[in-house]
Amino acid sequence: MKFFLVFAIFFIYSNVLHSEKNNTFLKGKIFYDQKNFSKAKHEFEKSIVLDPKKTNSYIFLSKIYSETKNTEEENKNLQTAVLLEPKNEEALYLLSLVNIKEGDFKSLETNYNLLSKNCSKFCDKLSSIRSSIKK
Repeated sequence: MKFFLVFAIFFIYSNVLHSEKNNTFLKGKIFYDQKNFSKAKHEFEKSIVLDPKKTNSYIFLSKIYSETKNTEEENKNLQTAVLLEPKNEEALYLLSLVNIKEGDFKSLETNYNLLSKNCSKFCDKLSSIRSSIKK
């Protein structure tokens, strides 16, 4: 009986925690879509505290920092997203745009190569990145 009780408590706790992880990310996305970046940032940061491997939270934080012209934080969050998920197309694409802004063409070429090998959603963006590498 004790085993069942411990198992039930663990099951309920894990479901509540999982629900909270998704809830904070979804709240952040809603605030982001409403262009309420300060509230969105807060929710994405909470999402990362609950699940440090939530790649999409880092990507959305980078988008917020892009909107607020904080290239350093944008870059950090994209680097983290790529570290967690090296084949994430959106993170690689956005990181490539940061590389172009910063004039970091060595990193740009590396990110372009990774993106071109793994593209399915962002293949149409490759030509614009390639033209930046050639310049």
